[in-house]
Amino acid sequence: MTQDNDPDISPASHDPRVPSSDAPPASPSASPPSGISMRYAATLFLILFSLILLVDLWSKAVAFEYLGSHVYHNQEGIPYLLHTPIRELFRGFGLEASLNLGAFNGWFSGMTILLISISALSVPICFGVALRMKPRVPWMVTSLAMIASGAAGNLYDRSVIGGVRDFIRWSIQIGQDEYVWPNFNIADSAIVCGVAIILIRELIQMKNAGDTHSQ
Repeated sequence: MTQDNDPDISPASHDPRVPSSDAPPASPSASPPSGISMRYAATLFLILFSLILLVDLWSKAVAFEYLGSHVYHNQEGIPYLLHTPIRELFRGFGLEASLNLGAFNGWFSGMTILLISISALSVPICFGVALRMKPRVPWMVTSLAMIASGAAGNLYDRSVIGGVRDFIRWSIQIGQDEYVWPNFNIADSAIVCGVAIILIRELIQMKNAGDTHSQ
């Protein structure tokens, strides 16, 4: 019997270029990225947190000094302002010193202890989420750092001054009427931008997931 007629021997079984049927199938796609390391996430968070917090506190002090506005306290310890001029930098945008004894647009005014507690809790919560989430992605760490730094900036004002210093003034003129957005500061902007980034990214991911399932 010749080798060609031997059923146990075939050229394909000895050809290294022919894959074996017993080999596991190749993965169709690479595994999802694990994200950045915990140390990198902590470093990124703390740098952004410190930078935004310093800019917020510095800008409040500089703006109030520029406007000649100083915070006073009455006998009950409630802060107030005597001098609140408006310095218009360009149409619809200017500087105006104001004190917010509550949250946005004066909400929860007089509930300082509640607002301080919420701000104080939000900082370690954001930091903990930034380190423990899976995967740790830079955009999410950045968003959480912005929210935490904004909360810390307003926390300082509520704890030390008794109210939040606002100075950014936006308005729109329609005919003879001027509509003014409630004054805000850098801390408020950081919180809004951080939340907006998270919401936009979540909407994009939901849309991408929906497109994938529909295919």
